[in-house]
Order: sequence, then structure tokens, then C-alpha cells
Amino acid sequence: MIFVLIAFGLALASALLVIPVVARIARHVGLIDHPDKLRKLHPDSIPMVGGVTLFLLVPLVSILLLYLGTEFRDYFLDANRWLAGVLDLSPYANELRIGSQDLKELSGLLLAALIILVVGLIDDRYGIRGRQKLLGQFISATVLIISGYQFDHVMLFGQRIEFGVLSGVIIYLWVISAVNSVNLLDGADGIAGTIGLIMSLAICAMAVYMGKMVDGVIASAIGGVLLGFLRFNLPPAKAYLGDAGSMMIGLLLSALAIRCMFKFQTAYAFLAPLALLAIPFIDTSAAIIRRRLTGRSIFAVDRGHLHHSLLKRGYSPRVSVLWVAMLTLTTAAGAVLSLIFRRPEFAVISIGIVLVVMITCRIFGFAEYQLVTRRAHSFARTFFQFNQVMPDIMQGSVHVQGHRNWKEVWRLLYEFAEENQLVKLTLDINAPWLHESFHATRNLGTTGKRIEGGEWFAVLPLVVSGRSFGRVEVTGQIGQLASQHLIVRNLLVVIDEIESALNELDNRSSMQCMEAVQTDLSDDEEIAEKATSNT
Repeated sequence: MIFVLIAFGLALASALLVIPVVARIARHVGLIDHPDKLRKLHPDSIPMVGGVTLFLLVPLVSILLLYLGTEFRDYFLDANRWLAGVLDLSPYANELRIGSQDLKELSGLLLAALIILVVGLIDDRYGIRGRQKLLGQFISATVLIISGYQFDHVMLFGQRIEFGVLSGVIIYLWVISAVNSVNLLDGADGIAGTIGLIMSLAICAMAVYMGKMVDGVIASAIGGVLLGFLRFNLPPAKAYLGDAGSMMIGLLLSALAIRCMFKFQTAYAFLAPLALLAIPFIDTSAAIIRRRLTGRSIFAVDRGHLHHSLLKRGYSPRVSVLWVAMLTLTTAAGAVLSLIFRRPEFAVISIGIVLVVMITCRIFGFAEYQLVTRRAHSFARTFFQFNQVMPDIMQGSVHVQGHRNWKEVWRLLYEFAEENQLVKLTLDINAPWLHESFHATRNLGTTGKRIEGGEWFAVLPLVVSGRSFGRVEVTGQIGQLASQHLIVRNLLVVIDEIESALNELDNRSSMQCMEAVQTDLSDDEEIAEKATSNT
């Protein structure tokens, strides 16, 4: 235990000394996060130092402590004889004993971390595509598997379940999911660092409880570095993790979870790490649901993550960090209790508590809950062929983010769709720089019998101030009322006038303080009046 405490203190002190130096070097070589007009809304350029700091200090501190634990083992035994039972120091003599398999796995972890660091630094400096980052993560996970991060079975309700080749697939999914989940949460000052700090200390506690002191020292070193990093990363931030840093946190913690828990091959040992990483996983799952159910790419940019939701509810950046810390502490406590009492229920209950609190209090996930339930309701209506017309045209719409009232814009498009007997209409607004996201879709049906293969489909973008603002999707029946070319031409006129009105509002908002964009932007009646008068 003493080495764990020393590792934490040494890593903390080292981080406080090294980060300013690394930040100056990062500015010199161009590792800087510049603000943009889309999603990076911070006022100043910030150096990205998290990846380099973690890669330098965590191995350095861990190797130093492992060396001390090995070289001074005899000194502990000699001191124990001199104290003659007054104080038993013999446990410390073997606390950091490391075997050949440990050396192989930890060497593999170091190489995997190097790969993630290189990929992250290239992305931070030059920017690379998502599939290229995914390839780097896949190679990194492969190195871990080759190094021995594997398991072959799990005991569930007294039954042995063999995984075989599937165990490798699970490790790939676990590592890559953890890396990307933490990366996605790194969108506001102090969020990813706080989550990483709590998770590393929880893994440290579990490792110490299970007698895996080597892993405890590494997890403690990660926690110490992250606490030192938060000195510069809490709002207002003076340093960022960057993709290299956030991906590094996910890799290190997922690998330690495999060493400390997965290899115990029991149900609670599998659920404990899931609870530990529950907050990043919930955020990622919500993003996938939100984007898929609104017809966007899962790689689309939006401001619907947990930290964005907290800020939009009016919480200050520091209070938002506190909220995230409390939620992460809840799931981390469930993970630790699940391991200590060997009861998976603690992990499940902690995840359930967090989900219920976030959705019922509308802190996060309520829009995604609406999207899922409304999609299920729409499917049920289609499945059971309920054809009654819904009187409320806003039914089926979800205000994912923001405060603008898009009802008049939707009504204008809806009336156009009814007049032209369109089969389906979708309006999707996605303006992350204005913290706005709105999605509405309706199946309007047809006046005649639908002909198989007799439908046409069109997607028309909404572009404001040279930026994609969203899209309008329409589906029509061939051979009804007017040709699809005429309908699309008339719809383009409507969309052009909507874009003009939105452009005026966007320019008006840009002249104001960025924070004021969220307060009072319900000018959609003006948009509808302009569009109607011109069409």
C-alpha cells in the first residue's frame, strides 16, 4: 500500500512540474487547439499536452516504484528483524513482486500506448479521418491481445461459459469502445480528466483489494498525473488533453480493467468494469442513438454530449464538472462494491440510479429517450396499421438541443407536403455553433394506393452562412398531382426563403455575445412569414 501512495504523490508532483514545460514545447511545434466557428468555441488557442504527459510520467513513475520495490526488498526484511515485531514490514518486501507474464503484459501495454500516442498526436497536429484513428486503435488492441490480455471463459450462475475466439472479439470491442468513449467526452474543460481521475482511483482501490499491487501502482500513477493535469485543465483551461490524452486514458484504464478483473472470469468481475466506464459508455450510446434516429452519420458533429447538456441547463463549467464527478463516483462506487462483496447487483444498481437521475431530471438522455419511444410508437402504428390522422403536427418532433421554437418552420414545410400529397417529410436541424438541434418526421400517407417501387425520394440541405444547418427530406408518390421535378423545384423556393431568414438571424446572433445565442432565439414566425410571402 505504501508504494501506491508514493506513486500517487510522485506522479502528482511530477505532473505539476512537467506540464508547463510540455505546454511550451506544444506551442512551439503547433500542438494547439484553435477555436473554430462550428464546435470549438473557446476564446483562445490551448496547447494539447495530456497524451505526452501521461506517456512520459506514468511509465517513469511506475518503473521507478517497481525498481524500488525490487531493489530494497532486502532492506524491508532487515528492518523488520530490527523492529522485532513492533512493526511488521514484511508485506512490503513482496508487495511489488513482478513475474514474467506481468513483464510481457506491461511491455505490451507500453507499446500499445506508444501507438495510441502517435495516432493521437498526428490527429491533434494535422487531423486524420475517423477510420484512420480506428485502425490505430485496432493495432493497439491487437498488441494487447498478443501480449496476453485475454480470457477464455466466465462462470455465470455456477455454469462455465467458454468464449474461445469470441474472447478476442470482446477484448477488441472493450478496448476500442473505452478509447472512443473517453475521447468523445473530452469536449469541455475538466470533464475527461475528472472522469479519468475517478476511474483510475477506483481501479487502484480494486487492485489493492485483490492484492495486485503492481496494477495498483500504475493506476495510482495515472490518478496522480491526472490530478496534476486538472490543475491546468479545470475551467478556464490552460491545457487540453487532446485526442492523444483522452484516448490514452481510455486505453490505460481498459487494459488495467482486463488485468485486474476480466481475468477473474466471474459475473461480478465483468460487470464491475462496465459500471466503472458507465458514464463514457452511456454518453457514447446516447450519441449513436441520437444520430442514427435523426438520420445523421454517427460521426456527425453536435453538441449533445453530457457536458454540453449540463452547460445548456444553465450550470457553470465548474458545476458541470461537479455533476459529472458525482455521476462517475456513483458508478465507480457500484463497481468497487460489486468486486468487494462479489455481487454484480451493485454494479447494475449504480448504473440504473445514474440513468434514472439523468433522464428524470432531464440532465442528459431525455431527448434520446423521446426519440426511442417515438420511433417505437411509430413502428407499432405501422405494424398494426393504425391509419388515423394525428391532429397535432408537432407529434413526432423532438427538440434535441437548444431553445428555439421551430414549430412555424415545421408547419410551413408540413403544409407544403400536404398540399403536394407527399408520403413522408423530415426536417433535421443541426447547428452545433448555436447549440441547436431539432428533428421532426411524419408519415403523411397518400390519397391513393401505394405502388411498390413507385416512390421518389429527395434530400435537400439547409445552408446558412456557408455552413450546413440541417436538411429536409421528402418522399413522394410517382404519378400523383404533379411531377417530382416540379414539386422539388417549388420546395427549393421555400427552402431558399427559409435559409435567407435563418441567415439574418444567424448574423444577428453573431453580433451578440456567444452566450446570448441560447437565451432568446424564437423568431421562427418571422421565418414563416417571409417564406410564405415569397412563395
